[in-house]
Amino acid sequence: MGNEVKIKLTDAQKAKIKEATGKDLPEIRIENFGSAPAVSATSASSALKATKAMRAQKALRAQKALRAQKALRAQKAMRAQKAMRAQKAMRAQKAMRAQKAMRAQ
Repeated sequence: MGNEVKIKLTDAQKAKIKEATGKDLPEIRIENFGSAPAVSATSASSALKATKAMRAQKALRAQKALRAQKALRAQKAMRAQKAMRAQKAMRAQKAMRAQKAMRAQ
């Protein structure tokens, strides 16, 4: 681009930026779009943004998978609980029939 300036930073400036933002910037690029200048860091920061976005996506997927696993476990537990209730009810019915049979004799 025609209206672009790259400014090399001193070690002190790099240290201040690193301390404030956690980013290691060797230079600053200034571009002029129309009448308003725009300041941006070098392309290394865009790679950092992409990495952070990818991490966020992975974390979101992992969170969704964890929720799905928890839901599946809850369903299995409910089925097991219903099966236990059905078994207890069946035993109770058998016991009642046996009691009735004993009374009938």
